[in-house]
Amino acid sequence: MRTRSIQFVAAALLSAALLSAALPCVAQSRAKTALKVGKIIPIASPEITNGVVLVENGLVTALGTNVEIPWDANVLDLPDRVVMPGFIEPHTWRGMDRPNENVPEVPFVTAADALEPLSSYFEDALRDGIVAELVIPGNDTLFGGTGIVVRPYGMTVEEMTVRPYTGLKLSMRRGGDSRMGQLARFRKYMVELQDYQEERKRKEAVAKGKGEKLDEEIDNRKQPVIDLLDRKLKAFVYCETAADVPRAIQLADEYKFDLVLVLGEDCWKAAKLIAERKLPCILPPQLETWETNEATHEEERKILPKIFTEAGAHFAFQTDFVTYGSRFPWFQAAFAVRYGMSRDEALKAITLYPAQLLNIDDRFGSLEKGKEANLIVLTGDPLEATSWVDKVMLGGEIVYERDKDKRLKKLLEPPKKPEAKDEPKEEQKSDDAKKEEPKPE
Repeated sequence: MRTRSIQFVAAALLSAALLSAALPCVAQSRAKTALKVGKIIPIASPEITNGVVLVENGLVTALGTNVEIPWDANVLDLPDRVVMPGFIEPHTWRGMDRPNENVPEVPFVTAADALEPLSSYFEDALRDGIVAELVIPGNDTLFGGTGIVVRPYGMTVEEMTVRPYTGLKLSMRRGGDSRMGQLARFRKYMVELQDYQEERKRKEAVAKGKGEKLDEEIDNRKQPVIDLLDRKLKAFVYCETAADVPRAIQLADEYKFDLVLVLGEDCWKAAKLIAERKLPCILPPQLETWETNEATHEEERKILPKIFTEAGAHFAFQTDFVTYGSRFPWFQAAFAVRYGMSRDEALKAITLYPAQLLNIDDRFGSLEKGKEANLIVLTGDPLEATSWVDKVMLGGEIVYERDKDKRLKKLLEPPKKPEAKDEPKEEQKSDDAKKEEPKPE
């Protein structure tokens, strides 16, 4: 019996070892890790040259040039690398099995139920240095449902979750519908909700008069909108055109909810209004657009970060696969710096500002003592076109390493040259040529 038990345990340990060896990326221990790097970009404080970031039990415990490294720390000596907080994606529907439901009024659905943890999108996001993102229903909706903030790492939704109930998606117009019809449906829904709440208050008053408590739960189909009006949720409102922006602001003022504007390319015309109202906004992935001048009929190029920066608006960047560059957060930041945005503000627009929008800035968005170690190691400056993500650390664990990325290696392999066919020998070629020569008549 004892021998059989030992054999069983040995077999189990061998199986576990083989399984772990087969995994493409196994998170390293959350014990003490010291990253000695050429540059640290904390975001919330000045940049540090030739510094150390000390991570213990998943938290940043020290950073600077004179950090005492514990004797038992795992030291990563990376003198040519740059460390900074990981990028935050403030708005995307990618990672879901579909962006929207067919019915436009579904505030009760949640992106968590449509999330695909094994989607290749999350693999790409991690490879690109994104450490947290709001996955929320798409723009073709009225009340689209609630979002979920996740890390792009994990086998289950629960393992990925950072903040499970974040933001209610609204849209100022649905595909094929007018803004007038959309607003009419919105107000109709709100009137019905108000009637429901008044009826509930009446029932609560009757129950209280009897010395009882109302034994009736709130309709969960209406709960997200009630939470929106109670300011427990923010409204992420998609505005396709500049004309949609004042209407969205009007609704937020009328119904008193917190507003985050998700902007289309035409919304640069509303930049001053957004700045005056000090409203947070998310720029579209495509950061430049063209507009026909009505007087000259010439095409004019509009650079969105430049326009919003000059207006004094507070914004964050989002990514997409519209163009090659729009996929990468650092490309968005570098593009903005090229057209006048300060380096500090551009880097905050892909780290700290989106973290604040999502209410996760206590854990993400900057490198500070006592904050979670959600960081990336870059091969160079984040605004250089030749820089790439070398490592990603989530909660003190290294979950991605570029030199162990098998799929990336396969993608970057040079194409194999086609095998050359054997040429006929010279003597044989000459003999064949002689046979083909015409005979003299």
